Amino acid sequence: MELPVKGAPEPPTESLPSTPAPPSARHWRVNAIFALAVIVGVFAVLAVWINRQLLDTNSWTNTSSQMLADPKIEAAVGNLLVDELFSSVDVAGELKKVLPAEVSGLAAPAAAGLRTLAIQIAPQVLSTAPVQNAWRLANRAAQIQLLHILKGGGKTVSTNNGEVTLQLHTLLVQLAAQLGLQQQFESVQSKLQGSTGEVAKGAVQQKLGVKLPPLSGGIVILRSSQLKTAQNVVESIRGFALLLPLLTFGLFMLAVRLADGWRRVALRTTGWCLVAIGLVAVLARRVLGNIVVDALVKVPADKPAAHQAFTIGTSLLYEIAVAMITYGLALVIAAWIAGHTRPAHTLRRALAPSLREHAHYVYATAGLALLLLILWGPFPSTRQPLPILGIAILLALGIRALSAITAREFPDARLGEFAHAIRTWFSTRRHSGHSILSAISPSRSAVAAGGAGSTRIADLERLADLHDRGALTDEEFRAHKAMLLDPSS
Repeated sequence: MELPVKGAPEPPTESLPSTPAPPSARHWRVNAIFALAVIVGVFAVLAVWINRQLLDTNSWTNTSSQMLADPKIEAAVGNLLVDELFSSVDVAGELKKVLPAEVSGLAAPAAAGLRTLAIQIAPQVLSTAPVQNAWRLANRAAQIQLLHILKGGGKTVSTNNGEVTLQLHTLLVQLAAQLGLQQQFESVQSKLQGSTGEVAKGAVQQKLGVKLPPLSGGIVILRSSQLKTAQNVVESIRGFALLLPLLTFGLFMLAVRLADGWRRVALRTTGWCLVAIGLVAVLARRVLGNIVVDALVKVPADKPAAHQAFTIGTSLLYEIAVAMITYGLALVIAAWIAGHTRPAHTLRRALAPSLREHAHYVYATAGLALLLLILWGPFPSTRQPLPILGIAILLALGIRALSAITAREFPDARLGEFAHAIRTWFSTRRHSGHSILSAISPSRSAVAAGGAGSTRIADLERLADLHDRGALTDEEFRAHKAMLLDPSS
């Protein structure tokens, strides 16, 4: 048994390397993160839509204006106003006062005819500029009042009799004026607002157990019994509209980061996930439209207008969904450009000289394209400063990554090669079969005269050169190569 020598160095101990996770396990984790990102992304799209569509005054006002401009919604609102007007004014009684006694019995049929005429005139009245402006202002005022209350109220804004109401009184006045009933309508309204009217309203409210509005033409948006729930929902939506998008993109970034060795595939998967989120949002819009309308609207005649209102009200959701699909396809294309397919290889070779020698022109072209996109503004994100900044950063990083790839793959690529290859491709496309061979090789008589072996080698070299430049596909290259090597040819 040997004893250790004092002062002798100890033999080095080998540290065991950490065992990396199997590729299948890493793939499973990354795919699970992608699935979670899609689920969170769908709820993020819905939260952003609700926040921008329902809780933004300008969006709400513009959407309400689009709704009243729709013929089906005009007809539905017109019927509502006609019902309100004829329930406020005793048209038959007013006609009976002015008709002679011998024809006073015609007052009721005349009132019914006037009601039919009012239904026909109401959409025309609603399409006029004064009424459209009154509708817009009424919706804006109701939205501002609603938001103030949902945010906690204030000294100047509170619920009126426990309700937030969209006042359409101005529209009723316009319709009554068109029918010649403005004086009678205003007379009824003044009586309802006077002391006699207050006594009458008090008796009716006590008898029926309901509250009557101070003016006709009001649509209740929110009741005080629903206030606390609505405030909690609004607070949650505002938080989710900020948190869920950040969480979604954070999950995508984490998945790409963990996909070591196949990040290009992970980037392509991210693009397809964004496409899936957009498609789910579009499908949810269609399905929810039918469910919501069927649940809220019980009169079949009103369902077309309700469907139109839902379609217009969810137009921003549709725009967000289309934007997600577009951005997803852009990521898929970016991953394809960095891929191993022959078209991607040819494209990178064509871009290599410009990215190496004229990078500033490439960045300027990309900036011009982004500016045109901003001026066009097809999506909500292209009209917001922060998303535009994010797009610009991603675009610059993509160009920088592509420059690094092309510099490594094609250090000797020169300007003009791609244009020459395109011209050659078009010229060879005009011929077929043996015509292509005659364009790249000497005549058969020259081959027979001598030097057939060397000529065939030169033909193969020319054929390979055309194949490398992309002028010939793989199938064409193999076919022509077989023809050159055929001894009987």
